[in-house]
Amino acid sequence: MISSTSGPGLLFPKDFVGDYNFKSKTHEDEFSPEGLCKAAMFALLVKEELNSWPEQSTRIRSWLTISQAIQNCRHAWMKEALEYGFCKWLAQKRKTTS
Repeated sequence: MISSTSGPGLLFPKDFVGDYNFKSKTHEDEFSPEGLCKAAMFALLVKEELNSWPEQSTRIRSWLTISQAIQNCRHAWMKEALEYGFCKWLAQKRKTTS
């Protein structure tokens, strides 16, 4: 997970696990007065970790267990994505590879 440049908490970097609907006060407008948004969660297979990267001066990179990530998520939909979406995806992935 990476730190957010717009507030506290951690965010997911961008393999698609699922999409999640949530409400956002900052996205309320004439097209979506309720602030309804859809976000996507992706899983990554990391083959190499670079010592430097483009956003290094504005973000902090952290490697976390799923439970640690859940505790540090900035948004409720991210916690739900980890608890249900990612764990379900991971279990299915393990079944197909074993």
